[in-house]
Amino acid sequence: MKKSIKVLAFLSAVVFMAVSCGVVSFTGRKQMLLFSDSEIMALSDQSYAEFKGTAEVSSNAAATRMVKEVGGKMVAALESYLKTNGQESALRGLVWEFMLVKSQEVNAFCMPSGKIVFYEGILKYADTPDYIAVVMGHEMAHAIAKHGNERMSQQSVMNLLGRVASEAIGEKKGAGAQALFNVGFGIGSQAGVLLPYSRKHEYEADEIGMYIMNIAGYDINAAPAFWEKMLDAKSAGQSDFFSTHPSDAKRIAALREAISSFTP
Repeated sequence: MKKSIKVLAFLSAVVFMAVSCGVVSFTGRKQMLLFSDSEIMALSDQSYAEFKGTAEVSSNAAATRMVKEVGGKMVAALESYLKTNGQESALRGLVWEFMLVKSQEVNAFCMPSGKIVFYEGILKYADTPDYIAVVMGHEMAHAIAKHGNERMSQQSVMNLLGRVASEAIGEKKGAGAQALFNVGFGIGSQAGVLLPYSRKHEYEADEIGMYIMNIAGYDINAAPAFWEKMLDAKSAGQSDFFSTHPSDAKRIAALREAISSFTP
């Protein structure tokens, strides 16, 4: 029991110190980052290499060129802005790369190392440079805001605290209570901490994405319009994009509100 209390105290101290160890570019939000950039990038590159080993690259030259042109323009604008404003640290470890995959899946994602993948299917909806910029800016935002590191850090802390707390209860009340606690803790951690942060990341990526769009010369009004198209596709059961990119009327309203008070 004493060991558990000591470990719990240690973890609490670590969390307390780590909460302010990162600041998100553009929004200024403080975040907990327990992993080094090199650790995150190594994991990211490994995952990307595995993905490339199974993915089929698109043969659509025009679509590939458009995705890469929009991505290149946005990266150039973003890097210039961050360097000019003394936020170069947000770019540490990022090596941008753009890939269009031959698949009708409606999806896109960005590795923490800056590797951005579009699926051909999403171009049915992101069918203009402005709409591509909406998706591109959102994915780039996840990378520069270090959302992957933050998500891993949250999960790591919750796992550690869960083991320590369940050990303490197990010592006091036996295996039955411990098993019950494990189930309760899992539900509680998902509903109370992890899922809301996931939603927060999505909203933050929307906001940062619009900043990137703006400095790159794209129309930020395309953001809510694009998500309305995607919401219509979701209602028709035509999109899998929402398994990793939740969207609803509240999100679209938040985008419109952000635009109304937008001060780049």
